[in-house]
Amino acid sequence: MFKRRARLLVASERPDGRAARVAELAAAAEFEGWIEVRPARAMCALTDDDLAWADLLVAVDTAAARAMPEHRPATCRPKYWRLPADTGAELDLQALEALRCMVGGMRMLARVDAEDA
Repeated sequence: MFKRRARLLVASERPDGRAARVAELAAAAEFEGWIEVRPARAMCALTDDDLAWADLLVAVDTAAARAMPEHRPATCRPKYWRLPADTGAELDLQALEALRCMVGGMRMLARVDAEDA
């Protein structure tokens, strides 16, 4: 069983509002207890403390994925979501789909853990 919420640090290459929007969407009740999302100002602005906090470092586009810091703690795994370039309905739909997919997998693993206990 999961002991705490998964920590996602979300960043784009530059501060364009998409990471903040993903964090807003992740605050929905359906994700409560499963994930904690923190937006980063930009991928190049990440600190060692940010990376130490995160379980997943989520790049929202190709440029952010290329700018991911090579030196991350082993506990901070890279993830790449191909989200639209601008904030709007399409970004919301795709971000929610990615978040639901992640949390759905966590729920499935929690059920398997519970059955094995």
